Amino acid sequence: MLKKLRLDGLRADLAAVDALLATRSEAEDPVGWLQFSIRREEIEEEIRAAQAAEEFLASVGLFFGGRPVLGSKGIRADFAGLVVAQFQDLVSKRLATLESGPLAARGPVPLREKAQLMITDVARGSFGFLLEEEPSSDAWTNTPLQIVVEEMSELIYRLSLPEDEIFESVSEALDERLLLSVRRFFQLLDDAGATLRIVQGEKSLPMGADAIHLARSRSEALQIVQREDEKIEGVLFLLPSTRRFELHGVAGGDEVVKGAVSLECLETLAGAEGAQVADVVGQRWRVQVRVREVQQRNRKPQVNYTLTGLLARLGTTQA
Repeated sequence: MLKKLRLDGLRADLAAVDALLATRSEAEDPVGWLQFSIRREEIEEEIRAAQAAEEFLASVGLFFGGRPVLGSKGIRADFAGLVVAQFQDLVSKRLATLESGPLAARGPVPLREKAQLMITDVARGSFGFLLEEEPSSDAWTNTPLQIVVEEMSELIYRLSLPEDEIFESVSEALDERLLLSVRRFFQLLDDAGATLRIVQGEKSLPMGADAIHLARSRSEALQIVQREDEKIEGVLFLLPSTRRFELHGVAGGDEVVKGAVSLECLETLAGAEGAQVADVVGQRWRVQVRVREVQQRNRKPQVNYTLTGLLARLGTTQA
């Protein structure tokens, strides 16, 4: 179960026990007071354990309201099937991009099996589904699928926020095929008159009908332009764990270019005989970057960079 849902349930149980304890005293009802006091301690211990528990596998809750939902009784089957499949498509495309590089304009999406989520529970109230990664006994750190599910949940939510500046924070994850899936996701919700709440980890990300309509409009106004690869020079810094890079002093000035590191580039560095992080980081390099421009009407384009290769070492930096 998602940590937030587990904690919400335990806190509701604790509030109920506290309410019962408030109606009695140890002197008036010693047996009942003792039973509820013991239960209160048990719940508090369960809450502490739940808060400390680490979640390495992907899990997300999608909760729906609006026209497709009939109270707590059910949800339209055609809508439910389509929207869950569309969320899965988002996750599959993003994982494939991170694991195997940019997707072709057409054709099958690689690694679909690795990206599969399972429906493991149905939640009532505002009707929803719990999607989880297949259990694995050897997961001791966040799996790639867990990272992608969190990233896509945040991307969906941020597109629905009223602040225009949020555009820049989501643009880096988008490519042409992922943007198409994002558009379809919001079109499906908007056309159906649905609301959405995403629960991921300990976060709850609510989106009302107006927010979903705004996200649809934003996604439909976006355009991805793939520019020619560029060769640039600067002092290179790498964060392999998050696949990020920064290039300082570009063009001999104060400009800093930052972005993602392609999987191929990381594998080349990892496979280079005798390569050490110290041999690369903090050195001046000529590198090759893939350049993508995300455009939105009446806004300055957002330029995103992906490091695809190290071409030549140019020397060390000055102390």
